[in-house]
Amino acid sequence: MNIKVGYIGGFTEAPVLNKVVDDFNTNFLLNQTDGKLDDKLDRFRSLHGIEIGLRYRINKVGFEFSWHSMSNKSDVIATLSDNSTLQDKWFLSLTEYSLGVENYFGHFGYGAALGYRSARMKTDITGAPRKKRSVTSESGYSSKFYLIFQFPGEKVGIAFKPYVQVPLKNIDISSFDQELNVQLDNSYLAVKPQEEKFFMYGISIVLYNGKQ
Repeated sequence: MNIKVGYIGGFTEAPVLNKVVDDFNTNFLLNQTDGKLDDKLDRFRSLHGIEIGLRYRINKVGFEFSWHSMSNKSDVIATLSDNSTLQDKWFLSLTEYSLGVENYFGHFGYGAALGYRSARMKTDITGAPRKKRSVTSESGYSSKFYLIFQFPGEKVGIAFKPYVQVPLKNIDISSFDQELNVQLDNSYLAVKPQEEKFFMYGISIVLYNGKQ
């Protein structure tokens, strides 16, 4: 039995989510003609975090139970037409529990995993900088396929695992659209649902303790 801990990073196009971001920036410039967009809201493209888990290996086959959490943030600073200030921070996180099977061939291998992933979007609370308010929180199953490049050791081993993650359930991000845009237009009503896949690709770099 080996314990693993390490870094995981991923990239996503997130076209539905990032269209909301782009539309917000565009609509601000069109509607707040006397305002100023000092720092526009950036797209959510990459997420980074930690991965931990357990591996049980039998010869050339391994079974892994993993947990990981990746996150990123984006903020906007603007001056509205009435000279009031808009300062908003948004946090996106993807957290997952998964069970995987791996096959090894020397220093190389491949694997597949089935996971249960939670996507959350939070925003800051005015006057309470260390607290966040949940806007979107949905969960669903996802599948992951990856390659393995490993360098085992007697006490510690390291493995590089480039992966592709395919979600099996879409996430409705219309609450994010509503909360973001109602700040500029009190009558704004977001289209529902707005389903995002969060298809991911990236790499995890993990250390394994014990004999490999």
